[in-house]
Amino acid sequence: MPGAVLGQRFQVERPAGEGGMGLAFLALDLESRKRVIVKVPQLPVTAELDPEARRRVMGRFAREGRLLGKLEHRNIPAVVCVGEHGSVPYLVMTYIHGSKLGQYRQAVVPRPAEFAAIGTSVADALSACHAQEIVHRDLKPDNLLVGENGAVYVIDFGIALPRNTDTSRYTRNFVGTDAYAAPERFRGGELVTQSDLYSLGCVFYYLLSDRPPFVGDGGKTLEKQHLEDRPEPPSRFAVGVLPEFEELTLALLEKNVEDRPGIAELLAVLRPHLPVLGAPEPNPVSRPDVTIPYRTPAAVRPPEAPARVRPASVRPFRARRRGDFLTEAEITETLRLAAAEHEKGNSEAAARTVTDLHHRAIETFGAGNPKLEPIEQAWVRIERR
Repeated sequence: MPGAVLGQRFQVERPAGEGGMGLAFLALDLESRKRVIVKVPQLPVTAELDPEARRRVMGRFAREGRLLGKLEHRNIPAVVCVGEHGSVPYLVMTYIHGSKLGQYRQAVVPRPAEFAAIGTSVADALSACHAQEIVHRDLKPDNLLVGENGAVYVIDFGIALPRNTDTSRYTRNFVGTDAYAAPERFRGGELVTQSDLYSLGCVFYYLLSDRPPFVGDGGKTLEKQHLEDRPEPPSRFAVGVLPEFEELTLALLEKNVEDRPGIAELLAVLRPHLPVLGAPEPNPVSRPDVTIPYRTPAAVRPPEAPARVRPASVRPFRARRRGDFLTEAEITETLRLAAAEHEKGNSEAAARTVTDLHHRAIETFGAGNPKLEPIEQAWVRIERR
């Protein structure tokens, strides 16, 4: 209930939705004063009558906590705490201030750099999971969050399983989402990492065309379509689809697991389209800007931080007259002024000053020049406040 304090530390504020196997609540960490997400298991209505059903749900919930505790990755929310409130176990995780990928896609048609940034972030997170022999099993737009800080996060590991687990205990009935599930999942086949890559191919298809590869149309079921049909090229439903993105997406949607590219091959296609370190923001810029972690990683705010109102001084790149270019003396003086604003407690004004200075320095000296280092160090000091 709102107001309840868990572990003498986490004060529940309000419900925040539900995932595959749990309920989520927004809470305040009374120690750090940060918002967090508290997850508790969602028991079926028959749980009181069926002790076995309760045992399965509790087992899956406990397993999710163990799995997430093993995963340390910038694109996976961190586990803050695991505990019990009375007889109810709970899991506390980093709060991501942002929206689901589906909401992002309704507002933004990703350009190549944005598509590459999203795809690379999710693929890197899956690579970390697979390195721990963990398969997510329910990758879909609703389980991908686009943070207002620009980072993309993989969430909801409620039905994830270690590959070396006796999966028959948990998979007597199909779990997952039909529109994004690999063919072998419907056949009851072996749990493999390539199944996550098929689901990622479905997500790519959605990003490119605003629809999954197969939809229920009153004819064939989604299951039969995944098992038997080849998807139409995404370019049939959208204009401007890059051939290499379409080819990659269709390759990920191959029926046989052996025919799908691995994560290394996938990244080899996406990385040439990522913005280079120090590149200016896209013009026009989309909000959230998913290229930030690749353009200016030092500027990525903590995931629980809300987006600031975009100040007028943070402009897209424009060509400057030679007389506008920076001198080292101007850099020193501007950083002194930003430090003074920061000391007065006006961190937002200081951040605007340093951000504009950083853009001008890139235009003058180029990305990667040592003259940018004191500016980037000032940025980090301001963001840590």
